[in-house]
Amino acid sequence: MPKHDFPTDYEIYPEPGVLIAGHFLVKDTYQAVRSKGMSDWLITFTLDGEGFFIAENDQITCRKGDITLLKPGVSHHYGTSKGKEWHFLWAHFSPDLIEAKYLSDQKLINLSFENEYARTRINNAFDRLIQDYRERHKYWYELCQNSLKEILLLVAQRHTHSLDPRVEEILHLLSKRMNQVITIDDLAKEVGLSPSRLSHLFKENTGKSIMETFIQMRLNQAALLLKYTDRNATEAAAEVGFENYNHFAVQFRKRFGMSPRIYKNCKQETD
Repeated sequence: MPKHDFPTDYEIYPEPGVLIAGHFLVKDTYQAVRSKGMSDWLITFTLDGEGFFIAENDQITCRKGDITLLKPGVSHHYGTSKGKEWHFLWAHFSPDLIEAKYLSDQKLINLSFENEYARTRINNAFDRLIQDYRERHKYWYELCQNSLKEILLLVAQRHTHSLDPRVEEILHLLSKRMNQVITIDDLAKEVGLSPSRLSHLFKENTGKSIMETFIQMRLNQAALLLKYTDRNATEAAAEVGFENYNHFAVQFRKRFGMSPRIYKNCKQETD
């Protein structure tokens, strides 16, 4: 891992369409000051330690799990907080590289990702971005774009629709364990809440109970299996975790207005 006490790659100004990325662990001597801003976007993901950004009248501190996005053309000053180290991943990218709808209109945005699954996903995307940028195998540029786009989509999702990080973690666990038996008690332990507090928090954030959401996930997946695969209704029910077919059929009819077998036949007729 490179360690720098002074700006190096950050002083490179990408030409249109160029993307650069890296991984820094820097002491509090690290600073970058640009009174006229840059021609490109800057995004950082703090792994540990503490950094700061000052952009015109805005000032933020970035800590573990924070994504910071700095807009082009904005006067700024950033670096490692005094007496700290700053461990972070970063990328510069040109405005024409990614569709504008994924980017914020704010000059400086800082979002905290407290959910461990989201942090891991962003970290993995950054790792792929940096690896492809350094190795430059065939299609490296397109692969870098894909990784960057994933990060920015997660940022846009978090910016426009923020859920409590514990609710985000539960949604991830439900999707991951779709065909398993779950209990509210077990889920509550995993996010450090009481079952009653988790149930209230989840419904407050999503408008539905945990079990309603879980059943809906299962039914949606079963419908996709019936529509796009050769699974029959019994097989689809078992694959998404319903042990009792009659219970599955009742729930399916409530959601889709017809039995699983009729749904399967209707989809086949329209194909």
